[in-house]
Amino acid sequence: MSSIGTRLKESREKKGLLQSELAKLIGVKSAGVISNWEQDINKPNADKMVEICQVLDISLSYLLNYYGKEKAPSLSDEAMKLATDYDDLDEHGKRVVRLVADEEKDRCKEEWQKQADIFRKQRGQIEVAEEIAPEDIYSIPLYSLPMSAGTGQEAGQEYPEDFLLKKRPPRGTSFIARVSGNSMEPTYHDGDLVFIHATVDICPGQTGAFLMDGQLWIKELGDGVLISHNPDYEPRQFTEDIRCQGLVLGVCDESYFEESSRQGR
Repeated sequence: MSSIGTRLKESREKKGLLQSELAKLIGVKSAGVISNWEQDINKPNADKMVEICQVLDISLSYLLNYYGKEKAPSLSDEAMKLATDYDDLDEHGKRVVRLVADEEKDRCKEEWQKQADIFRKQRGQIEVAEEIAPEDIYSIPLYSLPMSAGTGQEAGQEYPEDFLLKKRPPRGTSFIARVSGNSMEPTYHDGDLVFIHATVDICPGQTGAFLMDGQLWIKELGDGVLISHNPDYEPRQFTEDIRCQGLVLGVCDESYFEESSRQGR
């Protein structure tokens, strides 16, 4: 079963729109927001879902893949009624309906072609404008609940906020999280924001984000232990519930921040 993000991407591409074009049409800040939705990193709110459906000419039921207790209909009620009426016609009536249907089908095809030409023209104008004044803004989810670089940080349910960056994050970045404690110094410091690639498996010697014993950790993966870079901290033995949450890609320093995001830190 396809996800909301998959159906959104397929509908956008069928409409002939770039992520940046859809972002402008529904009033979101950047193509990165659309990209996050299509990758199911996060989801649009109800109001934006309605706007998406209006722009892409799809139903909310299709986007959500939910049709209530009934199965998704293959034909509308009106189409079923027309099919029933058609079977009751004589040969002359059927020929007339067929001629009208063919004429309307060709007309609709021409209208869709006109709309496609308009979208291509708009896309060209947007691309020219971006060449004149390029200013890429990257939207990345930020989890404010810190990961411990010390004695452990209690895990809990949390929803990310969109964080705007003015510089492209490392390839593969899934989200940003905050470090708490000094056990990973001098590599990572208390309060640092770090880029994380979401994955359930990393190699020994790499630094990752882990859920273990009901707590969140940022540590180097060792042989059956989580290793601190600060020699004052002993390695921590794995517990049975350890789960890797992602690979740490590096520090999100001040050079990445949009001015408005820096003020809101």
